[in-house]
Amino acid sequence: MPKRYVLSIQNGSLNRVCSAFAEGLDQECQPIVTPAFVYDEGALLRKLEGIGKPLSGGSCKLLFSIKSFSFVDALRLMAPYLDGFAVSSIFEARLARKAIGKIGSVHITSPGIRPDEIGTLTSLCDHVSFNSLSQLDRYRDTVKSGASYGLRVNPQVSFVEDERYDPCRMHSKLGVPLEELVKLAASESDCLLGLKGLHLHSNCDSGDLGQLKSTVDHLERSLGGLLGQMEWINLGGGYLFDDSDSTRVLGDIAHYLKSQYDLTVFVEPGAALVRSAGYIVSTVLDIFQSDGKELAVLDTSVNHMPEVFEYGYEPDVLGHDDDAPFEYILAGCTCLSGDVFGNYQFNEPLEIGSKVVFSNAGAYTLTKAHMFNGVNLPTIYALTEAGGLVLKKKFTYAEFAARWGLDINALD
Repeated sequence: MPKRYVLSIQNGSLNRVCSAFAEGLDQECQPIVTPAFVYDEGALLRKLEGIGKPLSGGSCKLLFSIKSFSFVDALRLMAPYLDGFAVSSIFEARLARKAIGKIGSVHITSPGIRPDEIGTLTSLCDHVSFNSLSQLDRYRDTVKSGASYGLRVNPQVSFVEDERYDPCRMHSKLGVPLEELVKLAASESDCLLGLKGLHLHSNCDSGDLGQLKSTVDHLERSLGGLLGQMEWINLGGGYLFDDSDSTRVLGDIAHYLKSQYDLTVFVEPGAALVRSAGYIVSTVLDIFQSDGKELAVLDTSVNHMPEVFEYGYEPDVLGHDDDAPFEYILAGCTCLSGDVFGNYQFNEPLEIGSKVVFSNAGAYTLTKAHMFNGVNLPTIYALTEAGGLVLKKKFTYAEFAARWGLDINALD
């Protein structure tokens, strides 16, 4: 059975989301529109403080990987608690720099850096981790006068069963294979002159920081001499940091690398910071039977949570209880037959107009969502500490039409 995300959720946050939608008006007394994406400002800051405080000794610098969640008001809210942002494209780099200003740091690594963008990327980013030796050879002269540049390494240590998520899979496009880098360092070390750092990313959705320690130990055994020549190392993301013990282990790893090799250590979590702080709120549009099962059609879609369709995840739904008497197949409103979230059971029957709240929806929802079938994207709200909803962004037909080439001046 597809797994559901298992993370601690603060009931207070969920209750405040439900209370806000029960009132039916935002702080400006405007009707609340669903589907809605809600990010909880307080939950975001508590998560940042929970991770940031154990690392505040300076051994590890905290970046946020904005590929998981890119809404600029939230990035600005998070920025004072971060050392910077991690990005993977020129658009993300521009957005990150706008959110953090001139003071913070922006790091980029990407398998597909374009030659016409490298100059701009160098001006936007402080650190560039080349994904291949080919990238390094082509672009190092452009970067050397600006950003500090390094090399992404594939440690070739796999922990992820599903290879679609495994950055260290066979024939991976993500980073220079460690075996190749070891040979190069031994035989053609001049190729690595000017290199300032190493970047690695070896996991996905793992709560076991022991796996990161094993990866670092493997890297040290293979590249100990090269580590001593570096100024920084980026340990990537893929870990959830969902308790104080995991953050402590990260701090210990960073402290060791700092003391042993005098490295500045970066880590760039994404989902770990935002997943539990986001919700998608939908409204039941229709209820009917199909082959003896009750279907509830929602005004949202798996296209607003693409990983549900892509990877078979069943998202968490507020009020679901395996032993509850009222069972429904929750389905999206597009004509895609697979636009289905899964089977859910509730203690009270759903009705047309009922609200259904998906929790743990902060990561890889908005950043991957699309308007298939012309179904609008979720309206974005911020949930304040006081429990009120602030409208942040409402998507329009004009945005949809412009994407498909319609002159906005011709809209009726």
